[in-house]
Amino acid sequence: MSSISKKVKRLFYKEKPLVKVYSHPRSGTHFLEAFLAKNFYKTKDLSIDKVTWGHWSDRRIKADGNPYGKLFGNHYFGFENQNSTPKIYIYRDGRAVAYSIWKTPNFISKEEAGITFNDFLNKKIDWSGTPARKAEPECTIFQHWAKHVSSWKKLAKSDENLLMIRYEDLVDDPYSIYQKIHNKFFIEQLILKTNQIDVIKKPLGLLPNKGVKNEWTKHINDQNSRAYEGIENITV
Repeated sequence: MSSISKKVKRLFYKEKPLVKVYSHPRSGTHFLEAFLAKNFYKTKDLSIDKVTWGHWSDRRIKADGNPYGKLFGNHYFGFENQNSTPKIYIYRDGRAVAYSIWKTPNFISKEEAGITFNDFLNKKIDWSGTPARKAEPECTIFQHWAKHVSSWKKLAKSDENLLMIRYEDLVDDPYSIYQKIHNKFFIEQLILKTNQIDVIKKPLGLLPNKGVKNEWTKHINDQNSRAYEGIENITV
């Protein structure tokens, strides 16, 4: 191809925008980013350097960055993401989300280090959307999670560029999720067979937990489960 032809091609060719991952914190964000990268962006450099993360009172820097960081959208509410960006919102059982946040030391205020799980579930959090954004305490972690998922559920009704998936489905049936993502955003790619996709088998993220899907069940009892009543049916 001549240099002139290359210039013309660059002039008229618009690169397809990346599919971005959105979520409530601790909902499988890095898990989905890796799944997207390995199955749809095999040859693309998606890495970013020095990821800053954590509660606003305890910010930290991951010096080696995130190998799939360019796929991250944000943790904001759905009404803050009314744009044309192709996006996937991954949501997870609210009890698993709450447990993961409580278990991750710098996702909780420095002043509350050592707080019990029961107390954390009943205490109003001091951030909004992401632990990095300071806010006046208005809701518990369960209420925040419910508002977050509901806002994205509402956005999905009007945004054709949005796909919502469950973290638990990605763990249990990755090929079904692969098909949904392919048919929504990558229809031009040859669809892979079940045994051809890359399945993410190890925990990922800034401070990954064990990656056990229902580990939170050991910590939910009659007392703290009452904090979840009334919002447990937030589904899509």
